[in-house]
Amino acid sequence: MNVAVLDNRIAYGARCMWWDGIRKVGKTAPGPSGHSLPCCPHCGGMLFEMDNEGQWFAGVDRHEKNGNPGYRAMVEWGRGKCFGTYDDLKRAYSADVSR
Repeated sequence: MNVAVLDNRIAYGARCMWWDGIRKVGKTAPGPSGHSLPCCPHCGGMLFEMDNEGQWFAGVDRHEKNGNPGYRAMVEWGRGKCFGTYDDLKRAYSADVSR
């Protein structure tokens, strides 16, 4: 069995609001050593990762319960989309759901 099929990690932007499964990450252009780094597939920003979607959404749900109603719905909507800031994500989400 292909090990990549079992890779359930979630990657998310260090400087942007992109997040998705690890198989959706982009790669930087190879540097002098010939190696590429994983990056946001839209803006090329560096990424962090979590072990799985359950871990990701546990943090999302905690944030929602700490006084941020609707946060999970916004995060789910933003999956695979790149926004430069949290406020950019929030504006785009609000505009889309108000249609």
